[in-house]
Amino acid sequence: MAQIDFFETTPQDRFELEQAFKETDHRVYFHEATLGKNNINPEAEVISVFIGSRLTADVLAKMPGLKLIATRSTGFDHIDMEYASRNDITVVNVPTYGEATVAEHAFALLLSLARRVVQAQTAAKTGNIVMNELTGFDIESRTLGVIGAGKIGRHVARIAKGFGMRVLAYDAAHDEKMASELGFSYVSLEELLQESDVISLHVPSLPETYHLINHASIERMKTGVIIINTGRGDLIETSALIDGLRGGKIAAAGLDTVEGETFLHTPALLEAIRDNAVAPSTFVAAAELAALKQLPQVIITPHVAFNTREALERINHTTARNIIDFWYGSVPNKVALQAKTGKLVLLRHGESEWNVLGKWTGTTDVHITNNGRDNSVKLGQKLGDISFDFAYTSEQIRTRETLEAVKSGMKQIEVPYEQSYALNERDYGVYTGMQKDEIKKLIGNDAYNELRRSWDGIIEDGESLKQVYDRVVPYYLRVILPRLRHGQNVIVVAHGNSLRSLIKYIENISHRDIGDLDMLHDTAVVYSIAQDGRATAREERSLY
Repeated sequence: MAQIDFFETTPQDRFELEQAFKETDHRVYFHEATLGKNNINPEAEVISVFIGSRLTADVLAKMPGLKLIATRSTGFDHIDMEYASRNDITVVNVPTYGEATVAEHAFALLLSLARRVVQAQTAAKTGNIVMNELTGFDIESRTLGVIGAGKIGRHVARIAKGFGMRVLAYDAAHDEKMASELGFSYVSLEELLQESDVISLHVPSLPETYHLINHASIERMKTGVIIINTGRGDLIETSALIDGLRGGKIAAAGLDTVEGETFLHTPALLEAIRDNAVAPSTFVAAAELAALKQLPQVIITPHVAFNTREALERINHTTARNIIDFWYGSVPNKVALQAKTGKLVLLRHGESEWNVLGKWTGTTDVHITNNGRDNSVKLGQKLGDISFDFAYTSEQIRTRETLEAVKSGMKQIEVPYEQSYALNERDYGVYTGMQKDEIKKLIGNDAYNELRRSWDGIIEDGESLKQVYDRVVPYYLRVILPRLRHGQNVIVVAHGNSLRSLIKYIENISHRDIGDLDMLHDTAVVYSIAQDGRATAREERSLY
């Protein structure tokens, strides 16, 4: 007999699950809310959640007798799988429950956009009917691009052919027999972006699909394209989508899932604001979501593509069987532990021309010296045992030159990279270009130390370390961490202050103590990273 707590339940869930367990001796409890720190049952042996509950190590640790997590979803990225594995907690999921269900919702979004259903309904209710503002378009003969031709994507293709659409598909794996039966063609991603009038996303959240739709990919699309997303929110870079919609490149978007979708629920947003010190990226996601909601050519539904009576019945039936079978020693839908997070390597740029001169460079572009280049090659040799999947640098040339030298030393020339403003050096404002000794004489030792070491000291026309932190850490959490979570090894080449800011989060260093942290030249810091982006182990590799 087990104590089972179900969270995020509806009346239908409760009825069907009660029926499933009525012939057992398990004690079953139901909660409408998500599982969080305030409603944990420390005696729970089995919990069942949907995707709104974030099962972090902190939450799971409060249930010492927990044996089984039964998620009523296919995905399980809301669960700390490493913690579950270390503590002998089995995780089971619902591998399949509604391919046609999700595909039908994708077309509900498309048809609503094509025929301006939301605007037409508002006009009918208000009586303010202007026909030319409600003009839609036919989808017959349009080209639909399906990104991800798995089970759901194939259902989308099947429906599209019924509407007389031409269907293109992009997928890593090809099933030419299936394509012939359903009447679609496999093409490259580039061709799909260029040819499609409508693009529908049906791929999982992976490092290689993160922000698959971004500024660059949108630029390659047809003007007036429509984007449908019933896959995962992080497939689309929200800021790029907003720019595309406002600029007219994208005519409309139908979104069942978005970055920061948790914030569609007001209590979740309020909780995120309270926890902002832990995850500053929440403000960015919430602001972008608020902007999306204001755009009239966007339809957002709150991750309900799965939500039909038939699909829910299948989910509840499978979940009940998962739990009952587990108690009898059978776990057909057990989720295997994902690969551990990848290594994160942080490296300050090599000695620059202004390092030699003792100047504060700020965001000014200067080259590394020959000595800086030689030492970066040598440091790369010390990192040669790590196979890197991706690299990130600031926009300054000295980080790019350092990365090239390090890659040469590692003998990993082909590592792809991305440059970002978020990793730029701290802007020293009026002090940029001045020698440090000059500044010290000008303002005195105490003021100089405040400028150099304080957390939120004011810099005229420049940035405090806190301001750097507020751009670096959200970027880390949103862009870099997903790669690490999927087992990729990542190297970041940046500046003393952008790295100090990042290390503050990774090592959970206090405001007071951050002033004592130095990022040395010719030294790489190698981290093992937990799912929340914090360090579990740290190693230094130095030339000295």
